[in-house]
Amino acid sequence: MPGSTWIRDQNYAGPYTGKKWMYYVADEGSSTHSTSRRSVNNNYRLFKLSMVILWLAEIEAEANNLAKAEEYVNMIRNRAKTSKVQDASVNYSVNPYPAGTFASKGKDYALNAVYMENRLEFAMEGHRFFDLVRWGIAADFLNKMYIPKESVSGIDLTGRTISKRGYLAGKAFDPKKNNYFPLPIDEILNSQKGGKATLKQNDGY
Repeated sequence: MPGSTWIRDQNYAGPYTGKKWMYYVADEGSSTHSTSRRSVNNNYRLFKLSMVILWLAEIEAEANNLAKAEEYVNMIRNRAKTSKVQDASVNYSVNPYPAGTFASKGKDYALNAVYMENRLEFAMEGHRFFDLVRWGIAADFLNKMYIPKESVSGIDLTGRTISKRGYLAGKAFDPKKNNYFPLPIDEILNSQKGGKATLKQNDGY
């Protein structure tokens, strides 16, 4: 995306698209296009070390090993604290949790801290929705926090009015339906054995 002025710093990964969405040049025109629905060879999966560390933090918090969960979360926060500042005009402070914070405040606090760290660490990377569903808090969060704010017009940092997502007005997240995507009808048809589909469409579709 060279020349896109909305990117904060062109010299800091500005003109590049995320690596996990890329495929090899040799695959261009073969089966990488979205119209080839059943034969997409873009199977590249990228896991960051921070993702594994926060998985460990979540596991330890769920097991009530709060000191260990705190240690893992602080690994991420300490790295952020000591990293080079990309934009000196942005004033923010990142600090580790004081020793014993998770133990003194309990499991729910520790899990919420892990959830927040995931939100910060992987912002704009496409994981957030699936994390909310996995944690069982998608409906609560989206219906109380996301939809009410995103469905109305707002003002950006320059004072410009932005329309946001007006199509969300009056809508609500229904976990019985929206926790899962619909199965493609092609896949249901292709799953037939003895003339009967072996795949069943998810509820609500």
